[in-house]
Amino acid sequence: MKTSKNPSPQTMRLVAAAIIALSLAACSKEADDTRSPGKKLDDGIAKMEQQSDALKADVQRGANDAALAASAAAQSARQAANDMREQVGSDLTDVGISTTVKARLAADSAIGQPSSIKVEATQGRVVLRGTVATAAAVARAREIALGVQGVVAVDNQLTVTN
Repeated sequence: MKTSKNPSPQTMRLVAAAIIALSLAACSKEADDTRSPGKKLDDGIAKMEQQSDALKADVQRGANDAALAASAAAQSARQAANDMREQVGSDLTDVGISTTVKARLAADSAIGQPSSIKVEATQGRVVLRGTVATAAAVARAREIALGVQGVVAVDNQLTVTN
């Protein structure tokens, strides 16, 4: 019998096929996965539930963050409204003070010609500008202005006409 040192092409093909088959079997996930189809389904459902719970927690955190942001925005809006209300109230108070001082100056005979007196009020501080006939009228205008509710100070810039 004759023995050859080189294997035949058929033998080579058989050895190659065996190597490939063993390699595929070693690398195959299915060969390692001995779970039943029911167990695979249960595991898939459990994994989906975990992902769903994680997503729900993320959504809840987002909702909480949004609620905090909305609360802060509402507080800021309330503060801005209060600030505006105080400013408008102050402006209205100053207008009321100016109007009252002008009316009282017009009603006082010692003042003379009240149309020559300009009255400005800012935060309760009254400024009197213009001219009057006597030094007594200058002093009386100051007294009248100080007698008006809400007036905290008077800057009397009235001058006496010659």
